Amino acid sequence: MTVQPYATTDGRFDLVKLRRVVEGTLPHAELSREEKVYVARHFGGSARGVGRVLGVTEKTVTRWRENGDGVPEQGGDDA
Repeated sequence: MTVQPYATTDGRFDLVKLRRVVEGTLPHAELSREEKVYVARHFGGSARGVGRVLGVTEKTVTRWRENGDGVPEQGGDDA
């Protein structure tokens, strides 16, 4: 992750919630599209593995990682 290791938020994103999804203790259906993009860009792992956790394809994760898909780097307002 690119944020502080003990941070609980990054802008408007709840990092505790996002970590729970990545760890498998919260279903991906609980995440908004913007939260899924944030996870794809900021949490490590293969595109295939992250896609499986988020309920999207490997291709989608790769696209989100390559161009950000319009989601700000740090949880600010969408451009």
